[in-house]
Amino acid sequence: MLNHRLQIAEYVFMAGSVIGWIVAIASGQLIYAAVPTSLALLLNLINRLRLEQRLRRRISSVMAQVYRQQDENQILQEQQIKKEIASLPTQFPGLFSQLEAYNAQPDDLQVAQLKAQLANLEQSLNNVVQYLNSASLPARVEKLEKAIADSTAELARIHRQLPDSWKSRMEEIERQLQANPPEEAQAPPSKAVSQPSLFPTNPEPAPVETQSVSSPPLTESAPVETQSVSSSPLTESVPVSQLNWRHLHTLTGHSDWVSSIAISPDGKTLVSGSFDKTIKLWELATGTLIRTLSKHTKGILCLALSSDGQTLASGSFDETIKLWRWNTGKVKKTLTGHSGSVRSLAITTDGEILISGSFDETIKLWHLNTGKFLSDVAQNAGAVAAIALTPDGQTIASGGSDGIITLRQLDTTETETTSAFALTLTGNVSSICSLAISPDGEIVAAGCTDGNVKFWQLGTGELLNALNVHLEPVMSVVFSVDGEILITGGADGTIKIWQLQTGQQLAVLTHDSASSVMSVAMSPDSQLIAGAGADGTVKIWQRE
Repeated sequence: MLNHRLQIAEYVFMAGSVIGWIVAIASGQLIYAAVPTSLALLLNLINRLRLEQRLRRRISSVMAQVYRQQDENQILQEQQIKKEIASLPTQFPGLFSQLEAYNAQPDDLQVAQLKAQLANLEQSLNNVVQYLNSASLPARVEKLEKAIADSTAELARIHRQLPDSWKSRMEEIERQLQANPPEEAQAPPSKAVSQPSLFPTNPEPAPVETQSVSSPPLTESAPVETQSVSSSPLTESVPVSQLNWRHLHTLTGHSDWVSSIAISPDGKTLVSGSFDKTIKLWELATGTLIRTLSKHTKGILCLALSSDGQTLASGSFDETIKLWRWNTGKVKKTLTGHSGSVRSLAITTDGEILISGSFDETIKLWHLNTGKFLSDVAQNAGAVAAIALTPDGQTIASGGSDGIITLRQLDTTETETTSAFALTLTGNVSSICSLAISPDGEIVAAGCTDGNVKFWQLGTGELLNALNVHLEPVMSVVFSVDGEILITGGADGTIKIWQLQTGQQLAVLTHDSASSVMSVAMSPDSQLIAGAGADGTVKIWQRE
């Protein structure tokens, strides 16, 4: 109220100063102009100082909120790390009991299994240490390294207590494994899976392959099932040496980070969403700007296109979702209900359901055509940064800053669409930046802040492998339409293309600037790749 009165008084004295100047000029007495002008200037100065104080208070409030959010995220990460570490020691008693119950004449395969499990457990602890080191937590690392040293000493003590006959027998087996490692000892036996593992070893290449592709395994921490498979269609039809990409266009027009991009199902149009509060539609072949959409009040974070190309959905910092008519650029509906920024969107293949993930720790379902809210998939899902949907629209994968990936099964048979908890994927301790599910619905890939992409099999929840792809967080992961290659975009400013069956890097696409790659997309015919940057540009590459 006081601010309004001061502003009104300022305007009154400004008007009085104009009248005073007129009277002063007519009468020749400057006093009539000097007094109201001085008062108007004084009130203007007071109002500016009060405005500056209000701005400072608002900025302080916003900064405090940001710091509070950072503290909350750090606490969530620490809780996850503690949970992972706490679960590891519980595995030791089972392994030790197996040793104690072992017969005097042990079977070679069982001994090999036990050794592999112990090695895997030790590697898991080392991975946690490496992650904590990268997170700049020296005090916690020191404590954890001490715990590992104590565990190692305990293992050595138990080994010393084993009967001499067991020791000699295990040493003999170890020498035999080093001289001629059997296939069974390379990985613990497990039930057969319907799909071949990522990057399987193939000791005798099939004669139909035209060239040899050598690639190191992604990691040795997670045991991977080995089985012989034929060469992939991509390797047969397009040799690796021909996977060359040339820069086609650089789309400029955004004034801030381009956070999300998508390509229409017909491959003709690219959509880009930016922190500058706008969405732009581009003709993909020529790079021509078609139109700009600007109804959000804050920056755009995510985009999703319906399979029929008729509806565009956008999520924003303003906590709303807008549904746009593709052909006109008009807003159909504005969906409200989230209390945090909307970070990820997905649309079912039938074009009926929209799924949204938010930092308010909820995942919501909406009817795409009417904009009607259907239900909450989850209400305590953590700060959701990414979601992905299986091709059949029945399973949702979600992940965020806590590093937990959760699979939830949708049930659309009832009158109201609901979901039930299905599976939590384990084996990850870094935050999730992006998620993608393979076209066959068998594998989920997660881009993480530690620069790795991790792969799980959806049917069993088994961690298949990890691919060290970037030096900085992996902001976006995309499968090709045929599921043969994976495209990753990183905060290190590069886009990398990988052959999935071998883990071989096929190409590296680099932005001219050193800006982060925030999002990547591939055209339906796999001939074009688009990358959105923090420099406000979108770059297009074409395969030769």
